[in-house]
Amino acid sequence: MEQIKFLAGRANWIKGSALAEVMKKAAELRAGGRKLISLSAGDPDPGLIPRKVLGELAREVLEEVPQSVMYTPANGIPELREELSGFLKKYEGYTVDPSEIIITVGGTGAIDLLGRVLIDPGDIVITENPSYINSLLAFEQLGARIVGIPMDGDGMRVDLLEEKLRELESRGERVKFIYTIPTGQNPMGITMSMERRKALLEVAEEHDLLIVEDSAYNFMRYEGETKPLKAMDGAGRVIVVGTFSKVMGTGFRIGWLIAGGAIGKKVLMGKSPIDFCAPTISQYIALEYIRRGYFEEYHLKEALPGYKRKRDTMLKALEEGLPEAEFTRPIAGMFVMLFLPKGADGMVFASELMEETGVVTVPGKPFYTDESGGNALRLNFSRPSEEEILEGVKRLAEFYHRKF
Repeated sequence: MEQIKFLAGRANWIKGSALAEVMKKAAELRAGGRKLISLSAGDPDPGLIPRKVLGELAREVLEEVPQSVMYTPANGIPELREELSGFLKKYEGYTVDPSEIIITVGGTGAIDLLGRVLIDPGDIVITENPSYINSLLAFEQLGARIVGIPMDGDGMRVDLLEEKLRELESRGERVKFIYTIPTGQNPMGITMSMERRKALLEVAEEHDLLIVEDSAYNFMRYEGETKPLKAMDGAGRVIVVGTFSKVMGTGFRIGWLIAGGAIGKKVLMGKSPIDFCAPTISQYIALEYIRRGYFEEYHLKEALPGYKRKRDTMLKALEEGLPEAEFTRPIAGMFVMLFLPKGADGMVFASELMEETGVVTVPGKPFYTDESGGNALRLNFSRPSEEEILEGVKRLAEFYHRKF
């Protein structure tokens, strides 16, 4: 039976993820008995997550909270939203009413839900160039046209953003919002400077635009002081997407969206028939994780120093093994972007690197909104051990020098 005729027209906007393709190829090699070193993941290190403590919380919640196996309100259990409100005030520096917090199935769920109520087919969404591939795909699947703004070491080039907005407005184009990952940006690892943050808010005010702030890596900062855009927003233009995936582990699927007024109401209306509620047991575990001070005890005091050591190990290995190469030096997040010589094909390089050396990386090109970035590779330092980072970068450098 021919099935294509049954697909909706909008199914043509759905594309596969290059990340999924990398993972698929790596899985095939492992299935064939190949030992791989992965510098490709976007996960925290299971060894730096207090799994025993979380396991005890899970047992306690299941035994003592009957509601933990039932549906919850679509916007999340009230106790978690109340606790999260205090948590964000303490660690992010802004006050939000619990009624404006919607607990979602990870940060990805929040991005999808928000896009559903904001994006009409043909709308323009402004992002950094490059930007997180799954966010780009989510927006495109709703019919958005992505316009990427180049970055430098301080983040999105707001001067170029202003030029682009004037150009789009002169043509009568409709820009719906600006999506940014200002801290530990994925895939670049860059953290936006305070000057740029202020300038971005000013541009959004001048052009009457919303900003969607993806705060996925705000709790993965190793040095430097920054303020979330939300904490600097006096006009109510910033909508926040947040997650505990980088703190508790990606499998818990606890994220949140901060959006009040008409936007928040519509998101909540749209959410109920999609997933009804975020995983209830995960919500109660997250509640106790915050309430009992485990974020401070395990994440801030133990995990963050561990990730910082891994970052330092990767940067030192790159400096020694590839002194001639350009790469980013993150102060937050999980990623380093490495650039091959100009004109090199990162897609081919990553594929051959995996086949010949067993080192898995992610080609950078799919993260870009245009044809640039063909020579980029995204490297992850949060998941592999320090030994794997050293060996992985060593093999990568040796292969690089054979190729170039």
